Amino acid sequence: MNAVSLGSLKCVGTADCVGGKHPDPPLDGFPLLAWMVRHPKHGSKVFTEDNAASVEDIALAACYTPNYDALAEKFATTPEHVHQAIDYAVKAGFLSGAQG
Repeated sequence: MNAVSLGSLKCVGTADCVGGKHPDPPLDGFPLLAWMVRHPKHGSKVFTEDNAASVEDIALAACYTPNYDALAEKFATTPEHVHQAIDYAVKAGFLSGAQG
C-alpha cells in the first residue's frame, strides 16, 4: 500500500506489478491477437482478441482443416483472426511449413 500527497489531495491505493512478462515472441504486428498472464478462459496462452480461441487451438485445428473460412466458423471468429493466429503459431515455432 502506498500514499501520495498531491497538495490538498491525497491518493491512497494498492497495486500489483507484473512487469517483464510478455508472450514470446511478442505480439507486435498481430493486432488481432491478445495475451495476459492468467486469462480466465485461455490461461497464459495467446488468443484472438475477440476471445474466441487460443492460437494453439486454431493451429492444431488447422492441421486437419486448412481452410481459414471453415476454421473461422468453427471458432466463431473471422478468417483474419485465423490468419494471424496461424502466422503467429509459425513465428513461435508451434507450426512449421504452414501456408495460408
